[in-house]
Amino acid sequence: MSTPSLPKTSRRRLQRNRRRKRLGGVCAGIADYLEMNPTLVRFLFLLLIPLTGSLIVWVYLALWFLLPAGIETPLPKVSWELGRELRRMDDKIAKLHRRHDPAIADLAQQAFDAIKLIAPRFEQPGDAPVGAEVREAVLVRFPKLLERIGATPAEAFAGGQGAINTAAGTLLNQLIELHEQFQQVATAQVEQEFKASFRERTDESPELSAWREKLRPMRDRLQDRVGPETLGVLAGIEEKLAFLLERLAQGGEMFDLRPFEVRKIAFDYLPDALNQYLALPPSMARSQRLNSGKTAEEALGEQLGLLDTTLHDLAKSLFEQDAGSLLVHGRFLKEKFAEQPFRLPE
Repeated sequence: MSTPSLPKTSRRRLQRNRRRKRLGGVCAGIADYLEMNPTLVRFLFLLLIPLTGSLIVWVYLALWFLLPAGIETPLPKVSWELGRELRRMDDKIAKLHRRHDPAIADLAQQAFDAIKLIAPRFEQPGDAPVGAEVREAVLVRFPKLLERIGATPAEAFAGGQGAINTAAGTLLNQLIELHEQFQQVATAQVEQEFKASFRERTDESPELSAWREKLRPMRDRLQDRVGPETLGVLAGIEEKLAFLLERLAQGGEMFDLRPFEVRKIAFDYLPDALNQYLALPPSMARSQRLNSGKTAEEALGEQLGLLDTTLHDLAKSLFEQDAGSLLVHGRFLKEKFAEQPFRLPE
């Protein structure tokens, strides 16, 4: 059996972890940020009490007050029967958070968060992309897998992935498989929902019209200078930005995001990336290597991919009604786009 490989986690943020809390979730949050075992962080806090007296207690209380709580995707509004099944899964995952390795518990949590987005479609028969196979995976395979992982001693998964025994490794591989399946279905559903929502609009706000006018000549010039894959990513970005700009025009207060950041992506980051690419000679843009070792088109595709992922996460969070996660990390985007990598070797 091949060694299980856990998916890469997203960028860590320093926040309290309420899923693994013993008191306020401070130690669990610090452990997540430092990628340590929560028990070790708790032990270090206790060890510091006799050395610092009440100071460490006050530090803990200050962190409890100052650190934001980690965002949790709420359970969707579904029928009582389906809601009961979701609550049972939630209870099983809560036990994993308390008893098993954080990486495994987080993987199960991410799979369950995708299920929360998928589940409402179960009560709309025949509405793609949710089919019988996905329904069986969600309502039968995933709960049974959670039971089996919960019944397996945590030590069986410990010692690094190379030391995981065959039985535990099989369970972990199954969890990774279901996680990927649910994420793919949830992603397809988000894409379908925001496209459907955008198609329903018959008019455009002045801001959206101005943005389209600014982007149109750049897009036209790109037609013969990049491949179909890059053009496809750009088209997806246009759809997402159009959707979000229209939602802002309806009233940005309806969800907790900084409108400045969405507009920054639309009017600055995206046009800047396209203009930097278009400024290069066409014969060199797709052939000569830059200082980064990539061609200009590869560098452009990388940046467009980052923007597409960021905007997809915004749309996904909106449909999950998870206001807190609608924040766009402006500093992260600024670091990525402050200096375009379209520089030829000297």
